[in-house]
Amino acid sequence: MSRAVTVNALSLPPGSLGSAGLGLLVLLLLTVSPLALMALGWQYGETGGSPIEKFHPATFLAMGLVLLSASHRGNPLSALIATAGANPAVTIYLAGVLGLMAHAALVVGLPATTFVDTFILPIATLFLFRDLGDGRRAGLARLVHILFALNTGLGIAELQGGFRLTPLYVEGEFLETEWRSSALLGHPLGNACLTGSYMVLLLAGGGRDLPQVLRPLAFLFAAAGMVVFGGRAATAFVVAAIIFSSLSACAAVLRGKRFHTSSILAGLVVVPLVAVAVLGLHEIGFFGQFLDRFVDDEGSAGTRVEMFALFNHLNLYDLLIGPDPAFISTLMRQYGLLYGIESFWIAMIFGHGLFVALAFFATLIGFCVEIARHTGRGGAMAVVYFLAVASTSLSLSAKSPIFGILVMLILLLCHGRTVAHPARHP
Repeated sequence: MSRAVTVNALSLPPGSLGSAGLGLLVLLLLTVSPLALMALGWQYGETGGSPIEKFHPATFLAMGLVLLSASHRGNPLSALIATAGANPAVTIYLAGVLGLMAHAALVVGLPATTFVDTFILPIATLFLFRDLGDGRRAGLARLVHILFALNTGLGIAELQGGFRLTPLYVEGEFLETEWRSSALLGHPLGNACLTGSYMVLLLAGGGRDLPQVLRPLAFLFAAAGMVVFGGRAATAFVVAAIIFSSLSACAAVLRGKRFHTSSILAGLVVVPLVAVAVLGLHEIGFFGQFLDRFVDDEGSAGTRVEMFALFNHLNLYDLLIGPDPAFISTLMRQYGLLYGIESFWIAMIFGHGLFVALAFFATLIGFCVEIARHTGRGGAMAVVYFLAVASTSLSLSAKSPIFGILVMLILLLCHGRTVAHPARHP
């Protein structure tokens, strides 16, 4: 009888090689953005180029680490099959992704490679980071904190210095008037979404690998990053998360939960200092462009209304099975949707039809529930936040490693709960 393989069959065994590989993967995900790849000459989001250029380097490394881990269990294929059997929600999600890829290639004529970075990379990050030992996980978590601080600092420097680390192109057009920073994570909206996710994780206790005095500072510094990245929806949902966490904490105290008086004293000291700092930054104009964007969104909100008008031009077959991409592109130009359909859910329906999109959404939600099961309340908050922000932009309907980065962040920063699964035989 074959040896039983448990749920953590694809976690890397202890050793310097595995730790170095995971550290390099974190570095690639948080420092090499799609914009950086295109600036380096990769045909990442454009037509042409070699097949290798269509994938993020982190995807190659993650897949290699998964195969390396599987090979340590003897027969790699047996380990992969056993892991699939022990994780039905992930297996169903993978089937949904493969079905989406087949539909894209065979029915609507879209490139299937788009979905590898966006939807398959998160599976690899789930298995690589889910069952880490405390020492290895803590070291990688500290690396995450350092890189997010570096990303925010670079974003502030870009805004104040009037330069951009990587040029910002949308549909092949260089945006000269765009003031929002790109920093290490690339597109300003992607920066805002991931920085907001990081803040939500800190709210849920994701700063436990930092010294206690640095945890509020990390949160406030990330909040400054939200200003320079300019994501309005991402910022609004962070505020909602803060309110929710505050009300939950108050309710817990009213139910009799014990609390430390030092937390109240720290709040009495920190809140006035933060208020003074905010007023000072406002006086020097730090928030000017960010607040102006709330007043004048340059038609962004209007495009989210106009996109629904496209449904009027679809017949029943196009709505259910998927319209011709060239036809949708023509409609988008006619309606002035130059920057795309700014909602992941709607963009997927226009790209793949209602049947395929709804089936895939069901598998995606199942995958997200699986992540939350292993990470508790903090992971659930981060997933809900991410999907809410994704509803207001292209996000997951475009090729990007952003979802894989989110999964990595949740597993490294929200590690308070592990779900035990019985061993299963391949």
